[in-house]
Amino acid sequence: MGHWVYEFSGYPDSADYQQIMDDAEPGDVVLRERPDGLGIVDGSVRENVDDMMMMARFRWVASGDPSAVAPAALQAS
Repeated sequence: MGHWVYEFSGYPDSADYQQIMDDAEPGDVVLRERPDGLGIVDGSVRENVDDMMMMARFRWVASGDPSAVAPAALQAS
């Protein structure tokens, strides 16, 4: 098991960023709580994966209440 680099882009009011994860392999969707607001969730979908470099690129899909963000991210994937 190695470390994957997740690259996130397209978030409104936020710069693109990278995060190191210990996951076995990235999934199709990533949901996360924003650090600056309780209960606000961002949903991103995987655009591509480079198995050799162990890098996965995700793009932002939706923000807001988890009951709306999760279905939007799943539909976009």
